[in-house]
Amino acid sequence: MKKFNMKNIAISSLIAVSTCFAAIGQANAAPQPDTHHLTQKQKNAIEAKQKAKHNAELKAKAKHKAESKHHSDLKSKQKAKHDAELRAKQKAKQKDAHHDSKTKHKDSKFEQDRKHG
Repeated sequence: MKKFNMKNIAISSLIAVSTCFAAIGQANAAPQPDTHHLTQKQKNAIEAKQKAKHNAELKAKAKHKAESKHHSDLKSKQKAKHDAELRAKQKAKQKDAHHDSKTKHKDSKFEQDRKHG
């Protein structure tokens, strides 16, 4: 008799635990609104909300894309300006070096003429 009662208790407790877990699972599940019994006005309102949300997401994406493009354009302009400044400095250095070498060369010719002449 005790074995039979223990079996019944074990089975009933197993059923109770599984029922409890099933109820918890349903409580945590995402709510599924019943749209079958809604009026057309309510359906339109739900549809409008979804469309507005979708449009807001699209605008946010477009804005982010435009901002990132603007940022990259600024970055490339700054880099081009920096490169141009470097080239100008290098060109000026070359010009000065060339001018200095001409002056030295002229001086040396002048001194040579003076020595020989």
